[in-house]
Formats: sequence, C-alpha cells, structure tokens
Amino acid sequence: MLTPQVNLTLYRAAQEALTNVGKHAHATSVDLHLDYRHEDSVHLSVKDDGVGSDNSGGGFGLLGVRERVQQLSGAVRVRTDSGKGFALEVELPA
Repeated sequence: MLTPQVNLTLYRAAQEALTNVGKHAHATSVDLHLDYRHEDSVHLSVKDDGVGSDNSGGGFGLLGVRERVQQLSGAVRVRTDSGKGFALEVELPA
C-alpha cells in the first residue's frame, strides 16, 4: 500500500506529463504505465510520439515534479530529442 504522499506525487507527475503532451507534443499517441511489480518501489512512465525537444530540462511544471519526487527520495528521468518524442519516468519508494 502506498502512502498518500506517494499517491499524490504519482498523480501530479502523470497530470503534468499529460498536460505537456496536450500543450506541446503534437503527438498521435501517448503511453502511460504504472508499475507495481517491485515490492520496494513504484514506477511511472509517460511516453509520447510527438515532436520532442532539444531541452530536457523542462519548465516549472517538471521542476515541481522533480522537487516532489526528491522529497520522497525518488528519481526522475527525462528523455527527449527533437522529432523523437518525450518520456518522463518517475520511480518512488513504496
């Protein structure tokens, strides 16, 4: 069972990623996966097939995601390239 803080952080990360897809990606599809297979962690992955970016730093929304995740001793990974979509991965202790 996840703590309320972990649940909220996963929700906000997914919300931010999907908001960014809608605003910026010009994607035709997006995949969201929430993985509970490991007893000690939970993993969220949001990937789109949109335009991507040369800048993986993101804006204030992704900064907020990073801050929330760091407060829970988790990790955030962003992968993007111009023309190759955008992927956000969040891993949090369960």
